[in-house]
Amino acid sequence: MDDEAEAPFIDPESDYPCCWFCPALRLPRTGFLVADRPSRDWPFDAADGFRYTVDTRTPVCVHPGRVGLPAELTARTYVDPPPDPERDEPDGRGRRWRRPGYRAAPARR
Repeated sequence: MDDEAEAPFIDPESDYPCCWFCPALRLPRTGFLVADRPSRDWPFDAADGFRYTVDTRTPVCVHPGRVGLPAELTARTYVDPPPDPERDEPDGRGRRWRRPGYRAAPARR
């Protein structure tokens, strides 16, 4: 049969500086995308060590300089939401984190 699997993009025996879990070491060039950096847009999956795109679950390499390829994906910049004055305490200190379902003891009068 002529259906031999394509070789990995980077030979694992080479001394190329990519990460040990990089998809370039296990997949051909057509099997993964290259991103400019780690991001929530392509989360890490601890089950197999790859980062994946959320929509198509395509493996993603996040070190374009290490594999010698230009980045195809650009991570969005996430910004924390502005403070919500309705959620802040009257004294201006803001709320402290509490467990779900936690109720503070009623104030003594």
